[in-house]
Amino acid sequence: MFAHDAPANLAQLAADILQLSDYFIQNPNGQTPWNESYCQNAYRNYFLPLNYIRVTGVIQRGLQVGFFDEFETTIDWGAGPGTASFAVANVLRSQIQKQILIEKSTTAINKFSDLHTKLVHAEVTTALALKNLNVSPEKSLLILSYSLTEMTGLPPNWDLFEGLMILEPATSQDGRKLLVTRQMLIDRGYSIWAPCTHQNTCPLLTESKNDWCHDRFRVDAPEWFDNLEKHLPMRNKTVTTSYLLARKTKPTLNFSKLARLTGDSLKENGKTRQLMCQGPSREFLTWMIKEIEPQTLDRGQLIEVPELAIKKSNEIRTQQVVKNLLQAFN
Repeated sequence: MFAHDAPANLAQLAADILQLSDYFIQNPNGQTPWNESYCQNAYRNYFLPLNYIRVTGVIQRGLQVGFFDEFETTIDWGAGPGTASFAVANVLRSQIQKQILIEKSTTAINKFSDLHTKLVHAEVTTALALKNLNVSPEKSLLILSYSLTEMTGLPPNWDLFEGLMILEPATSQDGRKLLVTRQMLIDRGYSIWAPCTHQNTCPLLTESKNDWCHDRFRVDAPEWFDNLEKHLPMRNKTVTTSYLLARKTKPTLNFSKLARLTGDSLKENGKTRQLMCQGPSREFLTWMIKEIEPQTLDRGQLIEVPELAIKKSNEIRTQQVVKNLLQAFN
């Protein structure tokens, strides 16, 4: 979703990005100021493509575990210009038959309407209602991409549909709020398909006051984006997001021997560790340097827990090569 050619004025774009960033920092629960020209410029050329990468990354995580099977309709609540729907249309075009975008800001819709030709049989509405949509609920996925952060809870009638895909900013506040939402979904009978490999309580919520679950994705940007970042205090070689993929039906894959890496690789005295999640305990996958050459694995990767791993305190120590999801199911 990056523009092929550089925007005309990178310095002005950088100023607009900083202004919108400051707005989000000062108003963490505020509505996006779509009517402002600085917001439109910053969002189209910066926030939209970065958020598109986040959503695409989450979709790929879902595809690994079969989460999107049988969905025909997506309903994008608080869609803004339609960032999440663009990612769905690009990755899942062969199966999605209809995309509904719900956004109360006519400016957000109109200023980005040129991009809506990329969608699949799109219906765009400003009516904030999920009931009585012309869809098959059992084949429908409700998407909340960076919209829950502006709300006190899920929208009315959120549970009409088979699945939910929720993305939130990878901050402690929003991330831990999402962990609470996760437990609420489980209590309501939903199964979490990703990032979790279990339906137990979340160890980051119960055994920590500060941790939150988030994933990291690499950014492949055009050359002009590097020049833009020379005007900015932040760099985006990678982007992060917190997310949940949940369905009323249970996962079709057996997750009993799988875990998710929920931390980056940490080199410590005599060992390398990564925070991992496979149940209600906060644990670290650990390589002791004197026993095995440590691996460097990406945060968010789904792995097969080594059968001969030894548990010591909160560490799962391995002397075997750790397999990723694709290797585990081949």
